[in-house]
Amino acid sequence: MGKGNKSEKENLSKNAEEILNMESSKITSEHSEETLKLTYELRESQSELKLKNKELILALSNAEDASKLFDFTPAGNFTISNEGEIIKLNICGSQMLGRNRSLLKTSRFGFFVSDDTKPIFNLFIKKVFNNTVKESCEVTLSIDDNLPMYVHLLGIASRNGEQCFVSMTDITERKQLEMELVYQNEEKAKRVTELVIANKEKDKRVAELVIANEEKAKRVAELRIANIEKAKRVKELVIADEEKAKRVAELVIADEEKAKQAAELVIANKEKEKRASELIIANKELAYQNKEKQKRADELILANIEKDKRVAELIIANEEKEKRAAELINANKELEAFSYSVSHDLRAPLRHINGYVDLLLSRFYDSLPDKARHYLDNIADSSRQMGTLIDDLLQFSRIGRQEKRLVNFDMNIIVNEVLVPLKQDNHKRNIEWRIATLPHVYADQALLRLVWTNLLNNAVKFTQTREKTIIEINALDENDEFIFSIHDNGVGFDMQYAHKLFGVFQRLHPTDEFEGTGIGLANVQHIILRHGGRTWAEAETDKGATFYFSLPKNKEN
Repeated sequence: MGKGNKSEKENLSKNAEEILNMESSKITSEHSEETLKLTYELRESQSELKLKNKELILALSNAEDASKLFDFTPAGNFTISNEGEIIKLNICGSQMLGRNRSLLKTSRFGFFVSDDTKPIFNLFIKKVFNNTVKESCEVTLSIDDNLPMYVHLLGIASRNGEQCFVSMTDITERKQLEMELVYQNEEKAKRVTELVIANKEKDKRVAELVIANEEKAKRVAELRIANIEKAKRVKELVIADEEKAKRVAELVIADEEKAKQAAELVIANKEKEKRASELIIANKELAYQNKEKQKRADELILANIEKDKRVAELIIANEEKEKRAAELINANKELEAFSYSVSHDLRAPLRHINGYVDLLLSRFYDSLPDKARHYLDNIADSSRQMGTLIDDLLQFSRIGRQEKRLVNFDMNIIVNEVLVPLKQDNHKRNIEWRIATLPHVYADQALLRLVWTNLLNNAVKFTQTREKTIIEINALDENDEFIFSIHDNGVGFDMQYAHKLFGVFQRLHPTDEFEGTGIGLANVQHIILRHGGRTWAEAETDKGATFYFSLPKNKEN
């Protein structure tokens, strides 16, 4: 390569390093150490990939140096015919495909592409031969019994159009990092849900402790009343003893005068002894009760100590909950920012695709063969579907940045407004709506309208195979929240995949059976979480599904 190209390569390396440093500076201290590491490695591999692609493009643009770079570039280089056969490849390419270079020549490159990404590869090859600009895609290679290899392909056709040059870069490590990030976000959402349930259980235990303390206080009051009563009885006994002593003195004085009174005195003495015995028994009972009182007082002290300990544990648990919730909020903000950036970046190439397809259809439609027309129609349909996907992705990112406008409103009004266009669009279907009276809530009216729109549209969509559709809308008034439910008799789903329902781009049914982008339920969960509520679902395959969401009560509710 010439000195100019070498200088260009050094500039590209320097620019890649600056981009990496700028991206790293955006990572906040609130991320976990593991997430920071994965994010840094992902961005590093992306920067390296961009650098390699730019180096390869620069090299391919220079016809004199292309032959020198072909064998020594760190990426796999291939020359492929318009029939898909490998004409020429470099050392790195043969190593990536796991075959000898001589054996790979005249082999079809598509043989190594996995079945699930083969349509992407076929479309990529067609675009390369149909355009004079560079095309790229990402596919999966299946080589013998090894694990799948994720690769990035960059191709450009030769000037005569009979062959093309393709550069292949291994991006398996980057794909694994992306999947790891998705898994960590799902785990964080699961941990937040578990914390909500744990906090409710702790609140219940605190309420039980309060009731137990009130019961103990009541027992202490009863013991005090009993002690006062016993003291009163002892005083009465003392007074009785004094009275008896006075009577004994009177009997001694009267003994000389009345012998008859002596017998009465003996009887009185026996009565005195009997009462003295009763007094001793009463004193023992009083001592026993005082001991019991002291024992219960000690138990009350231990219970209060245990209560203080549990309150301290609750405080620590709540702090941990707030910390994890903050981490989840930051992760969601990053996902929103990423979705917003990707959606905007995709709009420009999508407009180019739509523009060229429209030009081909308007100028050359009549001269094209039927098969070419079919291909162009498929491209146009896919482009429109991608446009819808981008719009949904933008809406998902805007929800996180949109300021909530909380008001108290009647949920029945929102549901009825959403049902008007639904009933008009499906007036030919036999749909029975069973709607209970819904409560007033304190929430953002526009965001809640979007929640009902997504859930009711799903209920109508997944019951379209039923001769008669039944959709029920109900609400429950719990202790500190309202729980809303939407039940249908549609196709349902397997509960082992329920954890995927509310993820972005997660679908449990094929798009050729039920259309959609897989973002609607993610929007629902995002909105409900911003209101401090929960979302979940219950279903059985071919027996319908029920979706739930909760909203905390306002003091006025």
